[in-house]
Amino acid sequence: MSDSRFSRILFYCLLLIIAWLPLPYGSKPEWAMGILQVSIFMLSAVWLVGYGVGQLSVTTAFRKGIPVVVGLVLVAFWVWIQSLPLPAHIVQQLSPEAWAIQLEAAHALSLAVPEYLYLSLDPFASQVHALLSLAYALLFALVLLLVNNPKRLRVIAWVFVIAGAFQALFGSLSTLSGAEVLLFGPKETGQGVASGTFINRNNFSGCLEMTLAVGMGLLLGQLNERRAHDWQEFWRQTLQTLLSSKVILRTAIAIMVVGLVMGRSRMGNTAFFSSLMITGVLYVICRKKLSRGVIILFVSLFVIDTIIVSQWFGLEEVVERLERTNVEMEARSDVNPQTLGAIPDFSLTGSGAGSFYTTLPQYHDGTWRGFFDLAHNDFLQFPLEFGLPAAALLALMVLLSIWQAVQAMRLRRNLLMVGMGFSSFMGVLAIMIHSSVDFNLQIPSNAAYFICMMALAWLARYLPTVGRVRG
Repeated sequence: MSDSRFSRILFYCLLLIIAWLPLPYGSKPEWAMGILQVSIFMLSAVWLVGYGVGQLSVTTAFRKGIPVVVGLVLVAFWVWIQSLPLPAHIVQQLSPEAWAIQLEAAHALSLAVPEYLYLSLDPFASQVHALLSLAYALLFALVLLLVNNPKRLRVIAWVFVIAGAFQALFGSLSTLSGAEVLLFGPKETGQGVASGTFINRNNFSGCLEMTLAVGMGLLLGQLNERRAHDWQEFWRQTLQTLLSSKVILRTAIAIMVVGLVMGRSRMGNTAFFSSLMITGVLYVICRKKLSRGVIILFVSLFVIDTIIVSQWFGLEEVVERLERTNVEMEARSDVNPQTLGAIPDFSLTGSGAGSFYTTLPQYHDGTWRGFFDLAHNDFLQFPLEFGLPAAALLALMVLLSIWQAVQAMRLRRNLLMVGMGFSSFMGVLAIMIHSSVDFNLQIPSNAAYFICMMALAWLARYLPTVGRVRG
């Protein structure tokens, strides 16, 4: 088996994993999470074997992205440490609050004082998250290693677009037809709004935010930045942009926008359009010019999609929900103050990845009802569960990646690389905006897609190009 064929098979396996991840409820159930982990671990092992026998090589993008790989692996290692039994006196020194809570639980059950305790308040959940965190790190590495030329970059981008278009189409048809089903079972909550194959419409919207960003990047990568010398050439470029081979991609983007609107997620729509505008402005600053093709692209998106197409599918209902938004009228209880108050108690070591539902009851003050397994705010949940040092390391990895996306838009001449830099920045920014009120990064498929958005930045910056235009 030749080098190229071996690498190509592994690349196709990577594409299958990416396409599969959102289908089983966002890979949130334990069985789906297991498939995610096993498939990525197996693919990584096969890559290592291929590298060991000289059939595969390390790419430039991977070499440049090693700091992020190392950072993600370190976080996974730390989460594993959280799940290990440690001498009680060490736990007392590192996390007095975790020590006190576990000691109190032992006394309540009339048990002897344990010799070994955990930094995590839910060791089993932290073990699961350790494996999941390692899978994310390996996925980041695999994308950099297997996407080794512009053709593969374009293919993987199309897989994201197809996955997003399927989610939007499936969710929209399920809602419009009244069937109200998910791919693997009936839809028990959220009737009347699109959620694709996700249980929660906000997670569905988070997925579409990223796939839409990739679609926008692909469109930018196909634009002709050369200025028209006369109106005849201008209209020719206009027709090429809107009606040529890009029509399938443009249709997929329209379908995803419809799906996003039909999801009725206020922050999902806000995050998408805000990230699109911010990234568009950044794109103009980085490129130092605003071509007519870019103007046409953005105007067509806002006019055709938001005003015409989306108006038929409930845009006015999203606007009404935004206008009616009032904290006092929200049905969702706000546990952000309690979460924020708990962070200092676990600032160094965290309460344990996946332990939010165990930690929060310790701070119940009677101001909310119900069960909270997630914080509805990733910016608070990560510091609480992972600890401030690990959360800061994760933030640094994200910042390094979006900086590479900016550099790709600023320095690359190849339009595909510029477009993928745009996609990466917009996708990451959209999820960051949405994460301020939701838990997209706690859904495995969305977290995996977010990791891929980070990887796209390094590919856009360092992937070699071949042809007349080099970047």
